[in-house]
Amino acid sequence: MRNPLIGPILSILRDHPQGVGEFYILKNLREQVPELHHLADDPNLQLFRQHFLIMNALYQLQTNLWQEESLTLSINAMHIRLMANHDRSISSSQDVSDSVDAKLAAYYLDWSEYEKTSEDDVMRLLDSFYNGINNLDNKAAALEILHIDNKNPTKEEIKRQYRKLAHQAHPDRGGDTEQFISLRQAYECLIY
Repeated sequence: MRNPLIGPILSILRDHPQGVGEFYILKNLREQVPELHHLADDPNLQLFRQHFLIMNALYQLQTNLWQEESLTLSINAMHIRLMANHDRSISSSQDVSDSVDAKLAAYYLDWSEYEKTSEDDVMRLLDSFYNGINNLDNKAAALEILHIDNKNPTKEEIKRQYRKLAHQAHPDRGGDTEQFISLRQAYECLIY
């Protein structure tokens, strides 16, 4: 299905040769396309659908501009830019997906993802995002508790360090119960 936002988005990109962010595109589209305000009753689902429509249009544009005009569309949430491809030696068999995450493009080009994503799905995505942020803080604390300097330790490193410290802090060996529990919590945080 051809996305009706392709034309307006292409106009925005041509008017801004240095590139723009997704939020800028959304803000401008909201002024141009009143239907964007009525995609869902739930504000989170509404925002998801607006985002999906923009990304779908961008990935359709990316493919079409490459195939038809040898133009490159760089897609990143913070910076979206249309560029002339100065190197005409690039083979037409070189897929645009080489320069983008192919899984992300496949997701946004699949209309069924738009249709099947519910308010509950969006809430789960948001909860997962917020939990991920909390886990980053927890991860830093867990690394500190286990005295691991490496910010991305292997599971083997985590296990080895945990066993070493747990052996010393184990209550059966005269260690501190609170410290032992803290070590175990840190281990659980990092290992999964």
